[in-house]
Amino acid sequence: MGRLNLCGFHFPTWNTFEEKQKKRQKETEKLLRRLHLQDQHQHMLSSEDFVQIGPPIKKTNEIFERDLVCAFLQRLMMLDYRARYITVQQESSDVNNSQAVQVSDSAVTDDDDLDALFTTNVDIDQSKENRVHPMDVQMAVFHCSDSFLKQKMITKLSQCQYALPLLVPDPHTTNIECPLWTFRQITKTWKISTNKENGTTVTMKSMPIYKAETPMVSFFRLGSMFLSKSQLMNALINNRHDTFFHRNCEGSTKSRHLMDGVAEIAWYCPAGKDNDFFTDCIAFCNLHGDSLAIGKQREILTEMSSVIVVLVPTLEKCQESTEVISMLYKSSKPLIILNADNDCSAVRVKPQKYKLGMKERSQSDVSTDLKKIIKSLLSEPHTSFRLETMAKVSGIIVDEDQKICHNGKFAAMEIVELIEKMDIAKIKDKFLPCQGQLWSNWCKINKETSDLHREQQAPLKCLQEFLSYVFDIFLLLNKL
Repeated sequence: MGRLNLCGFHFPTWNTFEEKQKKRQKETEKLLRRLHLQDQHQHMLSSEDFVQIGPPIKKTNEIFERDLVCAFLQRLMMLDYRARYITVQQESSDVNNSQAVQVSDSAVTDDDDLDALFTTNVDIDQSKENRVHPMDVQMAVFHCSDSFLKQKMITKLSQCQYALPLLVPDPHTTNIECPLWTFRQITKTWKISTNKENGTTVTMKSMPIYKAETPMVSFFRLGSMFLSKSQLMNALINNRHDTFFHRNCEGSTKSRHLMDGVAEIAWYCPAGKDNDFFTDCIAFCNLHGDSLAIGKQREILTEMSSVIVVLVPTLEKCQESTEVISMLYKSSKPLIILNADNDCSAVRVKPQKYKLGMKERSQSDVSTDLKKIIKSLLSEPHTSFRLETMAKVSGIIVDEDQKICHNGKFAAMEIVELIEKMDIAKIKDKFLPCQGQLWSNWCKINKETSDLHREQQAPLKCLQEFLSYVFDIFLLLNKL
C-alpha cells in the first residue's frame, strides 16, 4: 500500500515502484532475446553493421522474428516509410500458412454449436507469444545502437516524416535521456504566410531543427482510455500520414514494453498554402503511457510547453487524476482538457483554460475544435521551445555529454574549420582526387572504348590509354 491523498487514493510506494521496475527489466530482457539483441546492449550496434553492400531485402512476407531488426533498419536506411510495418512469418512447420482461422472440430450437435459460439475458446495454444510491437522493435534498436547509428536512424525517421524520441527512459535504470545529438543533422523547412493590405506574403524558413524556436503543444493521458491520443495528434499534423504510431496502425499489439514513458516530438511545417491551418512551425510532443505513473517526464514537458492538452476518461473531483489536473489548472500554462465521458463542445472555463468533450463525437469534429483552441492560444503571448535548451534541464541525461559524442563533435568541427579556410574550387581536388580531372578522363576514355567496341573497332592505342588510366587510379588509391 502507498500513502493516501485527500480523496483516499493510494500513491505507489518505493516497494511497488521497485517491483514494477524488476518486471519491466524482465520483459525488456525477454524482448531483446526474441530480437536477438541480448548481447548488443553491451556491445552496441554501429553503422558498419548495416550501412554496407549486401543482398537485397526480401519483398515477400518471408521475414521471421529473428530478421526483424535487420529488415527494419535496412528499410529505414532506404527511406522506406513503411519500415515499421513488417509482416512476420510464423516459424512453425506444423501450421499451414494458408489457414487464416482456427477451426473447432469438437462440435457435434446444433446445441453444441450454439454453446461453442457463446463460450470463450480456451483450447488455443497458450504457448504462442504475441507479435512484437513495431515500436518495441524501433526502441530496442535505438537502445542497442551507438551514438552515430542512433543519429543516422533518427535522421532517417525524420525524413520519413515520423515522430522522434525526445525523452527516453533507460529500460534498465530510472534515468531519463534526451538524445540531443541525434537531432543535429535534421533540417526543417516551412513557409510563413502573412496577410497584408496588398496581398499575402510568403516567407520561407529553413534551419537546423535544434536551433528553431517554436511553440510546443504537449499531450498527456491521465488514466486508461479507449480513444487513441496519438491518432488524434496525427489529425492535427497530417491526417494522411501516421506521424505518431497508434493502436489502430497495422501490426499494433496490446502489449508494448519500451514505449511507456517515452516522449516523442514532431513538427507541423506549413507549406504556405491556403489549406494550412497553422501559419507557423509548431512542435507537438506526445508523452506515451499513463502520465499519472510517469510524473518526471510530465513535469519536464509541463515546464517546456507553450500549451498543454490533457486527455482524461472522466472529469470529476476525488479521482486519481484530480491532483494533477488541479496543479495544471492553477499553473500559468494554457490548458485544454479533453473529457472522454462528456459530449460538450469547447467551453472556455477561464482565460487560457478550456475543456472539450469527446463522447459520441467524431474525431474530425474534435480535432477541428482542438485546432481552433490551439490557434487561439498561440495567437496570444506564449513561451517558446528550442531543442538546445534541453541540455540545461535538470534531472535528465543528455547524450552529448558522453565522451564519444564529444569526440565526434570535435572531429566534425575540425573538418568544417578546415573546409572554411580553403578555396572551394580546390577542396575537391585535394580530398576527392578520384572525382576530379582523373575521373573526367576516365569517363571520356571509357565512353570512347565502349563506342568502339559496339562498332567492333577497338584500336590498340585506345585500349592502351584506357588501361593506363586504370593503372593511374590504382596507384592514386594506394597512396590515399
